[in-house]
Amino acid sequence: MKIITYSFVFLLILVSSCKNAGFNTSDTILARVYDSHLYTSDLEGMVPFGTSTSDSLAMIRNYVDNWIKNQLLLYQAEKNLPEEQKDFSRQLNDYRNSLIIYKYESELINQKLDTLVNEQEVETYYNNNQENFELKDNILQVVFVKIPDDSPRLSKIRTLSRSELEEDLDSLEYYCMRYAEDYEIIDEEWITFNDLLERVPLKVYNPEVYLTNNKFIELHEDSWYYFLNIIGYGLNGSVSPLSLEVKNIRSIILNMRKKMLIKQMQQEIYEQAMENNDFEYY
Repeated sequence: MKIITYSFVFLLILVSSCKNAGFNTSDTILARVYDSHLYTSDLEGMVPFGTSTSDSLAMIRNYVDNWIKNQLLLYQAEKNLPEEQKDFSRQLNDYRNSLIIYKYESELINQKLDTLVNEQEVETYYNNNQENFELKDNILQVVFVKIPDDSPRLSKIRTLSRSELEEDLDSLEYYCMRYAEDYEIIDEEWITFNDLLERVPLKVYNPEVYLTNNKFIELHEDSWYYFLNIIGYGLNGSVSPLSLEVKNIRSIILNMRKKMLIKQMQQEIYEQAMENNDFEYY
């Protein structure tokens, strides 16, 4: 095909796609490799509406070039491989069957799976499988405030940061929103100790010993005060707290239900088919 004709066909496609956000219904051959042909309809929807002319032309040209190279390679493979190496009928049939079964099982799960997991189920699973919930990091629940040392509410914030009462923590957050440079008020969630150390200039050589022996920490450095109240902690290698694992456990329980539902469905189909004499062994 001549370059002029090649470009002209591309431009025709481009104009059609820009006008109609698609391709013309009348097919035009864009390229040929031996007995295989590429048509304009094969490129339908490839160019997003609003794409510039230059970008559209580049996308189309690249697609056609790749199609030609792939067809040439396929021709050589078909020509040179023995017939037994080109027979994929069994693999394709197995793949098709797997897709159909997967689709059926997915629809069954969507229709029949009970997705409600109550707190008792979560707690029971946690208590029975604690060996699966080992911490990989040191974690803690902490009240943390970074505040300028000339803040007018420094003394108040210092006092509130040492409390764990809900009303005091609410008041602390109120003051932190107005005066603190950085703060974290965690009463149920957990953060890693390494994440905290990125925000507080503590010199810690043994995190386990530090967490075990410190509750309230006050640090003054570079015109900043840092107040920390370690409400709870978990050490690397110990059992992860339940509150940190709830989401994970819910997913595990739902996955177990899915497997049980599929297994039950398979058994029911098998028993029904046996009763109806729908299969037999030879």
